[in-house]
Amino acid sequence: MKSRATVHIRCKRGWCRPGRSDGRREGGSIGMTTRRVLVLGDGVIAREIVRSLSAAGERLTSFVAEEPLVAKPRDRLQAVRELMQTVEMRTFDAVLIAFGAERDTVREIVREVERRMGPEALLLVSALGVSVTEAASWCVEPKRVVGFGYVPPLADVTCVEAASGLRTDSDVAERAHAMLQAGLGRDIVWVKDSVGLVIPRMVAMVINEAAYALQEGIAQAEDLDTAMKLGTNYPYGPLEWADVIGVEQVTAILQGLYAEQGEDRFRPAPLLKRLAWAGQTFYGRREEEQADARGGHY
Repeated sequence: MKSRATVHIRCKRGWCRPGRSDGRREGGSIGMTTRRVLVLGDGVIAREIVRSLSAAGERLTSFVAEEPLVAKPRDRLQAVRELMQTVEMRTFDAVLIAFGAERDTVREIVREVERRMGPEALLLVSALGVSVTEAASWCVEPKRVVGFGYVPPLADVTCVEAASGLRTDSDVAERAHAMLQAGLGRDIVWVKDSVGLVIPRMVAMVINEAAYALQEGIAQAEDLDTAMKLGTNYPYGPLEWADVIGVEQVTAILQGLYAEQGEDRFRPAPLLKRLAWAGQTFYGRREEEQADARGGHY
């Protein structure tokens, strides 16, 4: 049987706080790393990262919101600040931030986290809703910031994308590459710094067009998804895929692209934004419930 780290999670006030793994694998053997890693996030990407890093034997602490921050950003931003008071931030070798929230909320979180980190620690930020260079501009030490991203579910992908900002040190990029590759168990492909990177950007654009088609009454959700799966051989229909990724995450990608590029083709469909604000999905279930229905993808 394949060994995996055991994560103990206590939930309070809508957060799983904290998930901890001490680097020990089942059977009592010691993991291959002594890095201390903190994960802060919400949505399926944060949960998948926690599970993968734990299985890889990282010494992990995690705070993952059970509901997306976009629904109540002020309340949950305050909750993030309170949670950070419960750990000694300067003791972590790396911090990963993966929120599917709007730019202003992510900015406040990045600023709050980075000023508390140790001087040599890595800061890895999801580059799905903001470019690495912009995220780094919010930091005291922009050279330590690296972006990453992929399209969930992690079990279905063979690579994770990464990007350096204009001020990222080459040594930092090398350290981040090694950590992501070991922790996520995927090849790391470096791409140009841009909101959404490559694959997440393209998938979000397809989802957005499908949301417009649904909003305009061109077809029902199930028919749109069936047509795309049969016609393009996609693993999911675009609306189903949005539910798997997280509607709030798709909306954050599109909003980030629209803010960066200023082109109407990136403007999120009003239906997408309404679902994100309400914490709802196209098919009425959160993405983790859908994963369980398929037998799980974590």
